[in-house]
Parts: sequence; structure tokens; C-alpha cells
Amino acid sequence: MINLNYSCERDDICTGDGTTPFLIIKFIDDDTQTEIKTPPELEVRALGDLGEGIDPVFPLPTLTDSIFIPLRTDMTTTGYEFVINSITTNDGTTPVPSNSDTINFTYTTDDEYVSSACGFKVNFRDFDGDLVIETGGANWIKNITVQTEDVTNEAEAHILIFH
Repeated sequence: MINLNYSCERDDICTGDGTTPFLIIKFIDDDTQTEIKTPPELEVRALGDLGEGIDPVFPLPTLTDSIFIPLRTDMTTTGYEFVINSITTNDGTTPVPSNSDTINFTYTTDDEYVSSACGFKVNFRDFDGDLVIETGGANWIKNITVQTEDVTNEAEAHILIFH
């Protein structure tokens, strides 16, 4: 006697909601408090090691109004340096010097099982950002506002940077 067992299961596909979310930052004009303002020649640099295979420098040549950057999942803090006027060109004019500001993000991590295809994702709870104030008022970032204390998806901005 031959016993054949044939079964079919639906495919498990891991969607965007099944992955660890990036931090979404939106840039706002400090004068109007409402208008989007793109920082000139922005480059973002991670402070410390973000993990294997992740480049610590995020050049953003075609920046619009928001950026997506990763947070460390193995620690409860991630620091970034935000540099404006990072690209120098030799066009005969006096170059604008670069200016960098540091923001340290703190949070707790919360592992969430998603599915067999996705495995686990990390959500960030009790999220906060702390701008390092420079002496002499040299910060190009004037203020930051945390929009949500839980970074669980990429549907909207988590933090606003006013400059």
C-alpha cells in the first residue's frame, strides 16, 4: 500500500510591517514652525558601530523633506551627527563651512514576533532625542520635537528637526 500525502500552504511573505522600523525625521523651518525646509548638503554620520554591514555615513544628495535612519537594536541609545554644507565645490566663491550637530536618541527595545517568514522585529518604546547644545550658539538645529514615544512603523515622522 502506498500512502501519498500532498499538502499545500499559503506562502508567508514578510511585508514592511514585519520589519524593524527606521527612524523617520522630518525637517521644518524654525521661523515658520510649519513649512518644510530641506537642510543644505546634509550628511548623517552614526556615532559608534551600527552593526555588521551598515555603513556609518549616510550621504543624502537628493534629500526631500524626510530621512529614514536605523536605530541600534542591541543597545538603548543611538547617536548621530547631522552635518550641513558637507559638500564643498570649487566654483570660485567663498565656501560655506560645514556645521555639525549631534543628537543622541534613547529608547527601550521590545522584540515582537511577526511570523515564521519575518521572525522578530524590534520596536522602540519610550523614545526620546537629546540635542547636544554647543557653546556659543553654533547649532544649526534649533529645536527637536518627538512626535511619538513608540517607533513601531514607518507611516509618519517620529521626530521633527527645526532649523
